[in-house]
Amino acid sequence: MPKEQLIQDLANAYEQTITAAVDATQHGMTRKGDTWGPREHIAHMAGWEIIATVRIPAIMAGMAPMEFTDESQQEIMDNAINAAFATLIGDQSLDALCNILRQAYRRNIEILKELDDRFFQPGQYVYERSKGAIEHCQEHIEALAP
Repeated sequence: MPKEQLIQDLANAYEQTITAAVDATQHGMTRKGDTWGPREHIAHMAGWEIIATVRIPAIMAGMAPMEFTDESQQEIMDNAINAAFATLIGDQSLDALCNILRQAYRRNIEILKELDDRFFQPGQYVYERSKGAIEHCQEHIEALAP
């Protein structure tokens, strides 16, 4: 897949996630117990994109991705980070959270546009992260469906 198409697909995935969250809210979906509502989904996505604005350039400069080889350790870390996002920005209005996500993913799109095409090949961090983010957006869209 060409770089430009992957970047456009990524932007579309985030906009579709935002639309799904707004629609879910309009249909009365809210957080129930441990189940995320639209605000938590968007806070989660926004938090990861904010981190990516720092991580992507650092990884492109040679820093190793912060990932554990042990899946249980990775899950513990991811859950802790998700809880932090929900705590730090999750009390914002859905509109504010959508704006935070939109600003963060757009900053990352600008970062990606500046990268050489070689980073957009299967197996490369940027390619795999972008494809993973698109798939993750789809998971959230499905979770937000009425």
